[in-house]
Amino acid sequence: MNTKATFCLLICGAIGCGDGNLAVPRTAATSGTVTFKGKPVSGVKVSLHPQFDMGPNKFTPHGVTSKDGRFTLSTGHPNDGAPPGEYIATFELIQDTTDGRGTEIEVDAWKGKYADPAASPHKVT
Repeated sequence: MNTKATFCLLICGAIGCGDGNLAVPRTAATSGTVTFKGKPVSGVKVSLHPQFDMGPNKFTPHGVTSKDGRFTLSTGHPNDGAPPGEYIATFELIQDTTDGRGTEIEVDAWKGKYADPAASPHKVT
């Protein structure tokens, strides 16, 4: 695996809000594109780890890239975006496989290389 990975996040926003039993924070529509070595990558789980207090319920906005590398984040509801604030972004290239017993599991093909928020240089607002 090449240690020089290029990730491109394009964040755009429009205010939205959540409802239901769980107190979902105010969110803004959030989408973008992930590239690796200059090309869009499908199947990448993008997670934003808040660097601010979101309140009593802790959320990690996340989404998975499509064939063209595009994703839309979800926090409390599908495609509702992310609460405005500062985040550390992490990436996992999800692949389906089976374990030793034949059970289907998902694994990170990058073996956690870009999945640790404490080591990630990818900061977004």
